[in-house]
Amino acid sequence: MIGLIKNEWLKLLNNKKFYWFLLLLLIIYLFPVLMTLVVRMNTLNGQVYPLTVFGVITSFVMPLFLIVLIAEIVTEDYLSGNLSHTIIQPVTRWQIITAKVLFVFLLLITLMLFCLLLGYGIGCFIFGWGTDFMLRGASYTSLTGVKLTIISYLSASLPLLAFGLFVTFIAVIVQSGAAAVGISAGILFFSIMLELLTEIGPFLINNYFNTLPFILGAFVNPMTLISSIVFISCFGLLFYFLTLVIFIRKDMVL
Repeated sequence: MIGLIKNEWLKLLNNKKFYWFLLLLLIIYLFPVLMTLVVRMNTLNGQVYPLTVFGVITSFVMPLFLIVLIAEIVTEDYLSGNLSHTIIQPVTRWQIITAKVLFVFLLLITLMLFCLLLGYGIGCFIFGWGTDFMLRGASYTSLTGVKLTIISYLSASLPLLAFGLFVTFIAVIVQSGAAAVGISAGILFFSIMLELLTEIGPFLINNYFNTLPFILGAFVNPMTLISSIVFISCFGLLFYFLTLVIFIRKDMVL
């Protein structure tokens, strides 16, 4: 299985789209700096800067990146015949899907760490470290602020992975990468609208992409965080097993 995961990393590193995505992340993290320069208000500091962009990254950028990535590593692999060649090797279909899931999880952690360092680097270089960590009207020590920021970034990998498993389920069903992207993106934006216009947010996986509110809520009510973890875990495991069932039965001969 390690060889399968290594193969996914090699394909990613040879994909030009990945480097364009990293450039996009840099632009997004620079955007608040440009806005601050335009309005000429220095209200940010290096301590809070990573969380300034965090919600946009986890709620929109990363989910869309996952949709495109998974469409390529599942649907395009199938259409190109790569999956057929992999299956004739001494590996099981369970191992193939699990290796792809582990690869996505490791990639998410890597990207979130990259974004974290990017946020701190840009924030501190432009605004300095600052003296206070102010978040949503509350003041925290610098150490607590750093812990909150790190936990928020890393914990976001879990709901994003669960969403990635849902996208994998879609990608295994359809026969086209474009269809997988279109269906998954459509469901994502529909879910975002439902979250904004209705009260069923707790039953939508995109409600958990921005983990900061749940982490802060745990200071008051730990059950908020526990119930979130339970929902994310159940959602991810459901689509993981559904994907396995379909993939094991899928005809890989084009």
